[in-house]
Amino acid sequence: METISAIAGALWSLLSVVLSLAWWVVSYLLWGMLWLLLPLLLVAFIGVRVAERAFGRETVRAWVKARTMRFGSGTWNRVRPWLFALGAAPFRVLVWFVIYAVWHACISILWTPRWTPWQRAWGKKWKDARPGAKANAK
Repeated sequence: METISAIAGALWSLLSVVLSLAWWVVSYLLWGMLWLLLPLLLVAFIGVRVAERAFGRETVRAWVKARTMRFGSGTWNRVRPWLFALGAAPFRVLVWFVIYAVWHACISILWTPRWTPWQRAWGKKWKDARPGAKANAK
């Protein structure tokens, strides 16, 4: 019985560390978005108020409505097929999508390749054209 309680305690400790790390990442991202987006929202709000005074309330509201309707309809047209496909997918597939997205985000944050795609493509293009390329290869 002691072995089971020791294993359960270790698993509980590991789970609490993982959950606290996940909470730290989520809260860090939320605060980052707050401090990055809040000034932009404040500037946009002030800009709309200044434009309303300069051009008139109805003119500015019509302009904003035209832009948001165009953006919204374009977004809806792009998202609709994906929503249908995701709605037809089984729940466990959706869970694996979320797990993959979190995994990919963590890997992208913690690891970056040492080469850029441009350097790699440029090197492959000219590798055969250089004299003695195979002799100098490491």
